Amino acid sequence: TRFFTQTTRFFNLRTRVLTLLTRFLTLRTRFFTLRSRFLTLWRRFFTLTTRFCNMRTMLLTLKTRFFTLRTMFFTTRTRFFTLRTRFLTLRT
Repeated sequence: TRFFTQTTRFFNLRTRVLTLLTRFLTLRTRFFTLRSRFLTLWRRFFTLTTRFCNMRTMLLTLKTRFFTLRTMFFTTRTRFFTLRTRFLTLRT
């Protein structure tokens, strides 16, 4: 009977260790799946923010180009009117 009680204790202990190991491994697996999901979401968010910043930069460069062209137009117009005014004042 002593042998059977010792083997029973051993198998009980073995079962406990195996259940603890199984719990640990399932928790580890859950952790890694959650980590993987989080990282994919983070990558998606990062790519979206990068795209947004690129679009914003494009819009700002277009705006800058537009205002540069507008300024060039107005300076050219102003030069034309000053030259015209000089010419008209010289004629009279």
